[in-house]
Formats: sequence, C-alpha cells, structure tokens
Amino acid sequence: MQNTDPRLERLLFNLDALAELGEELTSQKDFNRVIKSSLYMIIGTFSASKGAMFQFDHEQKIVHPIASKGIVNINDMTMKLKEETVEEIISLKTPIDIKNNDKVALLIGMGKADLEKLKARILIPLVVREDFLGLIFIGEKFSREAYTKDDIRLLSVIAHNIAVTLHSYSLLKKLMHKYDENKKLYENLSHIYYDTIHAFATAIDAKDAYTKGHSHRVSAYCAAIASEMTWSHKELEGIRIAGLLHDIGKIAIDKSIINKDNPLTKNEFIELNSHPVIGYEILSRVKFPWTEIAKISRCHHERVDGKGYPDGLKGNKIPCGVKIMTLADSFDAMSTDRPYRPALSASEVLIQLKENCGKQFDKDVLQSFFSIIRKEVYGENRPAILPLLRDSFAYQLKSEVLNGSINSFNPSKSRRKRVANHTIV
Repeated sequence: MQNTDPRLERLLFNLDALAELGEELTSQKDFNRVIKSSLYMIIGTFSASKGAMFQFDHEQKIVHPIASKGIVNINDMTMKLKEETVEEIISLKTPIDIKNNDKVALLIGMGKADLEKLKARILIPLVVREDFLGLIFIGEKFSREAYTKDDIRLLSVIAHNIAVTLHSYSLLKKLMHKYDENKKLYENLSHIYYDTIHAFATAIDAKDAYTKGHSHRVSAYCAAIASEMTWSHKELEGIRIAGLLHDIGKIAIDKSIINKDNPLTKNEFIELNSHPVIGYEILSRVKFPWTEIAKISRCHHERVDGKGYPDGLKGNKIPCGVKIMTLADSFDAMSTDRPYRPALSASEVLIQLKENCGKQFDKDVLQSFFSIIRKEVYGENRPAILPLLRDSFAYQLKSEVLNGSINSFNPSKSRRKRVANHTIV
C-alpha cells in the first residue's frame, strides 16, 4: 500500500480542523462555550501547551480574558491599550511569532511577568474590517517544533473566523442594548400617552356630575365585548382607547345642558346631540395608531335600523367597533343614574336590550355581550363587567342570568320606558 504524502495529510487535517471550527462557531451553544471550544480547538490543532483569548472593550480601551487553558490567575491579566496601539495591532494583520519580534511585547504593554505567565509564543490579532476585536495567545508546541508558514496561514484563517464570530456577537449585544433602550423609551412614551388619554377621559366625565367613570367603564365593556368576538390585541387596544374618548365632544357642550334634570328645549337637544360630530372634528386631527377612533366617536349614537344620528347609518354601513360602542355606551347609561332619571333595574335593562335588538343594537354584538355576562356569572371568564357595576345591580344581574333571562332574544311585552324628551341612553 502506497504511503500518503505528508503534506496532503497535513492539508486534510487542516481542512478537517477548519470544518470542525466552523461547525462550532455556528452552533447554538452559549457564546462563552463556543469561544472556549474554539480556543481549545486551536490549541489541540497545533498541539500547543497553553493558550488564552482576550476580547477588546472599545469603551474602556482594555483587553480582558474570555477563555484560557493551562494558565492560572488569568483574570488578573487585563491590559489597557492606547489608540495608537490598537491601530498598530490592526496593521499587523497576521499572527506574529513573539519570540522573534520584541516589538510586540512593548506594543501591547505587557510586562515580562505577564508574558512569562502566558508562556506565549504566537500572538494572533482578531480583526474584521479594521475593527479590532481582541487577541489570541498560544504557547509553544509540545514538540518544541517551530510554527511553520503553513501554520501561520492556517492560524490566520482560524483567527478570521473567530473574529467574525466576535464581531457578530458584539453587534448583537449593541443591537440588544439599543433594543432595550428603545423598548424602555417606547414604554415610557406609552405610559405618557395612555395617562394623557385617561386624563382626557376624566375631564370628559367631569362635565357630568352623574357619569363619573362613564368613559372608563365604556372602555372596559368595549374591550370585553371585542375580546369575546376574537378581535386582535391591536384592535382591542383601539376600541379601548375609543371607549375612553368617545364622548370627547361633550367638552364643548354647555355643562348646564349635560346636567339638566328636566326636559331639554329643542335647541338644547340639538346642541347636546352635536357632541359626536364635535368629537370627530377633534379626534380626526390626531394621528392615532388605530384608524377607527374618530369614526367611532362620530357614530356611537347610530342605530342598526338607521334611526340614529348624526348620519343615519344603517346595518352594514355601521362599523363593528361602532356597534360595540353603541351597546357599551347604552348599557352604562341605563345601569347608572342620570340627571333626568334614576338607574334602571337589571331586569329593565335586559328588557331594553332585547327589545332593541336589531333596532338600536346589533344582534351579534348583543349575543357576545350576553355571553360574557353568563360566563362571568358562572365563573368561566375572568370578571371584566360585573366588578364595574353597582353591587345591587350586579346582584340583580346575576339573578337574571341564573333564572335564564338572557339565554334568548324573545322581546319582552313590557312597554319601553320613556322619560320626558330625553332618550333612554
């Protein structure tokens, strides 16, 4: 059998080492394990006695150890580098035989004691596109043989692969740091944004002595209904904000009209009913992340039978978010005291909702609303609506559910309650 050419054997060995290194560097292992394994592979490939890898900290201008083998107390070996030193190391490009180059020791500012501790023979700069990333030191070969030109070339290839890995890791860390910074900034801005909207909602409700918390409750009811109807997270946020701002137009309405406890005059009624249009004019000038907020504010008094205001929209011409808002707004109005009437009982509210199904309220939305209440009463849902109700009303509503009063849509024969010239909502 013919002997294989030693140079060919060496080439095959080097290719195998590079393949193994590439596999290691691209593995999903922890970064520190990858670096340590890579260093051990270099040491094993050249049968070196020991070695260490240092990473450069661009901010502090120091190189600090990140992996080593065969060296004790290496964590104390942190080196401060001057700017010109970094530039000179970058210019070295290829691995340097320290034994034959006294300038290197002076260049990196290492004393004899440190060099003695490292027992370093070869210095390998880690550089990618003029970006200095660190250094690798490896010791003498166990055989005491000199490092050949082929060894130096192979070390250059290996060093470049490791440098690319360090570079990628460094970029990833910077990106993650920037991501964390931006995330905190976004969260702070979000808090400010939501706090501002909540402040507006509080200001809106302050116009009406009877409706404190109305906007916040409507917002919660809307989100609960939309969630039951499987809206996305972004859509839920939009309807929640719309609920907080749906009555913003009331800011421009005279407080005496909003709080009037006897019949409104024709002009007063016209002014009160102008608040959806005023709200639309205000909100349409704001660039919300959600497109429907101004529209919902304008249309939340529309009815599916086309008898609502201000535009008399009917059926499918009314967006689903508006239909949800109409129900949530009406339910809260009926279940709380108003200047022109006291709150209705739970049974009266259910009668109104059923009788107005397909007239004022969309059937699918009403079904979803009833479904939520049933689930909350039977403990199938995390409570979102019941905790916001007055205790007596919540108790009545639970009784109605347990009696089966919201399991069907058969309109009640009871007459609809009317108070002066105010609508029930």
